[in-house]
Amino acid sequence: MQHTDDDLLLDPIRRFLAEQCPLTTLRSALPTDKSLAAGALGPAPGSASLPSGNIAADDASCDDPIFTRLWSQLCDLGWPRLLVGEAHGGIGLGMPQAVKVMELAGSALLPLPLGTWMNTSAFLSEQAAHSPISEWLDRCMHDGRLAGFAIRSGENRLFVPYCRPDSQILTLSYAQGKVWARVAEGIAGGPGIDPFIRNGWLEAPAWQMQDDFACDKVSWDAFELRSRMLVAAELLGVATRALDIASAYARERQQFGRPIGSFQAIKHRLAQDWIDLDNARLLLTQAAASMEPANTGLAQAGYELPDQQARSVDAPAAPALGTETPDGVAQGAKGVAGAAYIAETTLVAILAEHTIQLAASAAVRNALQVHGAMGMTWECDVHFYLKRVHFLCAMMNHRHTEADRLQQVWQLSEDRMAI
Repeated sequence: MQHTDDDLLLDPIRRFLAEQCPLTTLRSALPTDKSLAAGALGPAPGSASLPSGNIAADDASCDDPIFTRLWSQLCDLGWPRLLVGEAHGGIGLGMPQAVKVMELAGSALLPLPLGTWMNTSAFLSEQAAHSPISEWLDRCMHDGRLAGFAIRSGENRLFVPYCRPDSQILTLSYAQGKVWARVAEGIAGGPGIDPFIRNGWLEAPAWQMQDDFACDKVSWDAFELRSRMLVAAELLGVATRALDIASAYARERQQFGRPIGSFQAIKHRLAQDWIDLDNARLLLTQAAASMEPANTGLAQAGYELPDQQARSVDAPAAPALGTETPDGVAQGAKGVAGAAYIAETTLVAILAEHTIQLAASAAVRNALQVHGAMGMTWECDVHFYLKRVHFLCAMMNHRHTEADRLQQVWQLSEDRMAI
């Protein structure tokens, strides 16, 4: 049997997650009291949104030492540096491999912000390798300390998923050709719809560290697109695992002397979910491949994104967009190539994001329905996947709702047809 390079990468990751992050271990981190089981269904995934009110700290939440140990192991294995170029001490993988890793993380319900760490550490190493903020993040990884990443919601309000009182919080924003990085003290937060993940609001924070560095718009937009695709990949992994559980149950559960999976009402629904998720995976694969500069017109135009430069130690630094070359020729062609790269990549990424969210929402709902009354109980594992899908959909919809995505697809498609 032949093995690809991806198999050699993914098999150890799959084994590690199966051994160190099984659902039994995650369940053991939850309180014995079943109060968290209330409201298992939550809001409809299509309308999922971040909580608007304050989230009170609650002792009835996950056991931090279990997740602390798990995160320390991930740091020792180098997972947060999978996207960091080899020139900066990372592993130097590309987005096609990163989305596969995040799909495995989603299928294991990994309750840690691995995708955000992978993308942020790569971005900082590319743009500001020796800045205070990049060195701070490196120290966190070296020490196995987990940091939270805040999402801006309003002028002075930040939503913080995966928060813990002993974990500092990083937020990045872009304005006027600069990235503004800020670090705040950690907050306790409390359990949200997903009992494995603590969330909280950071209002009018006192910054412990502040830094800023120059960054062109193409690199920032590429960073945000990578972040969205990694979340989408995690969502796809969650839904795929829920479908696998439902399919296994449908083969085992007997009714009228036959497995319930033999009835058309169930097997056709599960088959359709498999088709929808597989189609979504194909779009995600295309989107991830389109984020590799070598696969776009950027290379021909002479413009390289920083992550491509980092993978080659001898690669010369590309001049910033709009600057003059030594022979006096403006970098206009590179600016056009960068804008075209972002437009093309954004279109494919939005289509993948939208398709994955629809397919995942349907798959987890159907997985719960296949289990019948058992699916509504705390003891049945499938509700954890449903809740994780709600959580990830809310994260995806925070900045880009379904209506926003469809409008953007329409606009980008029109622009593409006009070329």
